[in-house]
Amino acid sequence: MNDLASTCVETSAPPAYGDLGRALAPLLEHLGEGCFYVYDDLRVAFLNAAARRDIAARGADPDGFPGEPLWNLLPYPPDWPARVAVEQAIRDRLPCYFTTLGTYGNYWVDIDVVPQEQGVLIYYRDVTPSHNLAGAQAASESALQATTARMQTLIDEAPLAVILLDPDLRIVHWNPASEAMFQWKAAEVVGRPLPTVPSDETQSFEANALRTLRGESLRAVPARRRRKDGVVLDVQISATAMRNAQDAITGIVVMISDVTAHRKLEAQLRMAQKMEAVGMLAGGVAHDFNNLLTAIKGFTSLLQMSVSPEDEAAEFLGEINKAADRAAALTAQLLAFSRRQLLRPEPIDLNARVRELERMLRLLLREDGNLVLDLDPALNKVQADPGQIEQVVLNLVVNARDALHDQDGGRVIIKTRNAELRDEFAHWGVQEAPGHYVRLDVIDNGIGMDRATQARIFDPFFTTKEPGHGTGLGLATVFGIVKQSNGYVWVESSPGEGASFTVYLPRASQAARTSESFATEHTGGGEIILLVEDEDAVRRVARRALELQGFRVVEASDGQTAVEWAEANHLDLLLTDVMMPRMSGTAVVSRIRQTKPGVKVLMMSGHSEELTRRGTLEPGTPFIKKPFTPAQLTQIVRDTLDAVPAD
Repeated sequence: MNDLASTCVETSAPPAYGDLGRALAPLLEHLGEGCFYVYDDLRVAFLNAAARRDIAARGADPDGFPGEPLWNLLPYPPDWPARVAVEQAIRDRLPCYFTTLGTYGNYWVDIDVVPQEQGVLIYYRDVTPSHNLAGAQAASESALQATTARMQTLIDEAPLAVILLDPDLRIVHWNPASEAMFQWKAAEVVGRPLPTVPSDETQSFEANALRTLRGESLRAVPARRRRKDGVVLDVQISATAMRNAQDAITGIVVMISDVTAHRKLEAQLRMAQKMEAVGMLAGGVAHDFNNLLTAIKGFTSLLQMSVSPEDEAAEFLGEINKAADRAAALTAQLLAFSRRQLLRPEPIDLNARVRELERMLRLLLREDGNLVLDLDPALNKVQADPGQIEQVVLNLVVNARDALHDQDGGRVIIKTRNAELRDEFAHWGVQEAPGHYVRLDVIDNGIGMDRATQARIFDPFFTTKEPGHGTGLGLATVFGIVKQSNGYVWVESSPGEGASFTVYLPRASQAARTSESFATEHTGGGEIILLVEDEDAVRRVARRALELQGFRVVEASDGQTAVEWAEANHLDLLLTDVMMPRMSGTAVVSRIRQTKPGVKVLMMSGHSEELTRRGTLEPGTPFIKKPFTPAQLTQIVRDTLDAVPAD
């Protein structure tokens, strides 16, 4: 290979290129990379062996390209970046380097353009494998970024508080649900230790974090966490370790759900169950206790009739009666808070009831405080039992008096207003019956109470008084009466800022019930009364009381005996207990009325659970509650006999 001409002949190259060709041709011919020599006018001057092999492999004749324009050899469009770069290098006489797609297939080439005195050298090499690897890496990185973005979206849109912690338990990420739950913004907490752990929970938090960093997962662990405003929430926490590609633990993912409302509902359910259990016990005790009190009061009253008022025994009998009355009042409270007393609701003027109680209320307050009445003159009537509503007012005022503690400037305000309820109690988890109500507020400026006391204020037997100073039934009685009257009662208070008890009672319908006119004379005229009572003592005292007033009494200790006697005999009045074994009083009434449909009926009971819960007492049926005195019994018997039958 003495000159360029002989080399070109052997390698199918074009004729001699002058001094430049003779110098470069031997060097370029056997390079492993493809190489073109191109004149400044972009005509192809020379292709080395590697370039000619590549062209031949693609089905073209390499000998046909020398002397032809470069873009016939490399058919790139005018705006193709590789073509623009080559032309720019020739014009500016500056080298350049770039990677581009090949022109004869889906492959990638690296191209070096090196300007010379009479043209440029163009080197190229196939980099498809490495380019594909780089593309795969880029695709992998892109996919990873997409996955990370999706995970970020899931975390940020999750309804649970999701917190990412590093191994030092500092916050890495704090999602929007965490902001909503705990009130701290992400900018306030990221990079810092958790601010939500109360001091009494620190030890358990650190122990659980250590378990998680060792690879253990936690599921629904109960805990308490603090909000920015200081409120402590009941929560459930799940946590798991974060790991990298090498499976090393790099932090903790914490998911928190707020179960405060759920815990409150559970507490309300437990309270309801407790009230139900205590109420059943109270109802049973009250039933038996009232039977005993009926006998005690009855026989005491009968004895008083035969003892001179000047006799020392009369004083003793009076004390027995007072003790029995106090016991009866306590029994009534048991029935009230357990919502098992018989209510006789009617349209009543609440303002009038408060005014009637005003003198007594002022005596209750004594020097402890002033009483202020703020009564709405346009107040609607309420549908409630008059006696029970008076009990509500008295108990609330007594509670307010006890909260004053003889303080100077003590004041109790009784306020009445009309009200309409829609969903005012929704934030307490209570679904009230919407409609028109009458609102009663009893407000004091006493010592107030904290939240823990408020949570138990209506519990039976709960009291903040010293032992021996209160039964703990006053506010429980209020709660029972109001709930049984289809109303609502709430308390708002803070330590040192007094308390406000609010009662909502349903408004009465416009049609007021007309009262019946009964005779007041309670002596008998030989009327036959069938007395049905399973308690011997009650039966004896009732019979004696009625017979002393001129009534004729036939006793029956059970319902079946009463039914059999009534089928064969005349009677003017059926006086029966409600709750009896084997056959209840209402069943006795039903059986006897099959043969004597017009017979008058008077019911009595010391335990009215079935009456209030199942509605077994027909509307308008005369009723006397145990314990009663002989005078009370004979009066209502006389009234029942003299009542004009309803049309």
